[in-house]
Amino acid sequence: MAPPPNGLPVVHCAPEHAITALLMQKYGDDYQPADYDPSFYPWVERPVRQIDLTRPLDYFEKESVQGFVHSHVLEHVPSDLHRTIKDMNAAIAPGGFHTFCVPFYSNYYREDMDLSMPHAERERLFGQHDHVRSFGTLDAKERLLTLFEGFDRMDMAGTYTPDKLAAYAIPPNAATSMTAHTIFHFVKRH
Repeated sequence: MAPPPNGLPVVHCAPEHAITALLMQKYGDDYQPADYDPSFYPWVERPVRQIDLTRPLDYFEKESVQGFVHSHVLEHVPSDLHRTIKDMNAAIAPGGFHTFCVPFYSNYYREDMDLSMPHAERERLFGQHDHVRSFGTLDAKERLLTLFEGFDRMDMAGTYTPDKLAAYAIPPNAATSMTAHTIFHFVKRH
């Protein structure tokens, strides 16, 4: 799924153990773990870069990274989703990629940036007290996937056999519908 290294960094936001190991193996020194609070990742074998995804272009120049990888991160970022993704995509060099997954907690997208909202209300609306948005299964194409103009999207169901998906512990319905396990992989056109 991920292209070979090209010398530019592959930025892994909120790194997870298993994905970190895979990305380090594939991208070596080009692998760059990153998070708003690097202190959460003492186990990562290299420095975790401090970044704030509310302002991606403050941290990355245009076309300066090979790719971004993140899992269940966008629902935590208290900023305009369109701007965050557009800025992240602007930082990706042609031929680079943006790979991510998000949770789907409702049928329709909703967000609330009022950080003073009580935790119980935020959990009710978004599924977790530190989420500012929830993605909807019925409007994800319009609200999320249309933000990848100039990118081609990989079709998981057309790319991987059911056996290969099972080997990667990806449920079959994640390849054909919107689930918390659906991997969105976009490659920026040249």
